[in-house]
Amino acid sequence: MRRIMRGRPDEGTAIIEVLVLGVGLFVPLLYAVLSVMAVQSASFAATSAAREAARAYVGAASPAQGAARARAATRLVLADAGASSGAPTIVCSARCLTPGSRVDVSVRVVVALPLLGIAPVTVTGQASMPVDRYRGAP
Repeated sequence: MRRIMRGRPDEGTAIIEVLVLGVGLFVPLLYAVLSVMAVQSASFAATSAAREAARAYVGAASPAQGAARARAATRLVLADAGASSGAPTIVCSARCLTPGSRVDVSVRVVVALPLLGIAPVTVTGQASMPVDRYRGAP
């Protein structure tokens, strides 16, 4: 006696459904994670570059030397992070490098989002550093 198996018409489609839904949900999720990671990495690089530029500026002997040191520190930190940017923006609260004044530095980094080439995102890092009260004025 032979048994005849009668299957349902949708038998075997579970694999196809899992593949379609899995890929359909996994790929956008993966892209979102990669995009967030790229923006976060650039944000950390911009903040670190601004902090190091401010530290380099306040340790200089003159405003011109401070600006050169800040640019070099920014380039070094951003190159280490694999990001690129223009020169840092430096604003002094009083006359630059006078004891007790404050130096504010901001660095902008443009992040190209991966894969799709969507419009880039601009991230800004800012840092503020006091000039030592007990240093000699330039």
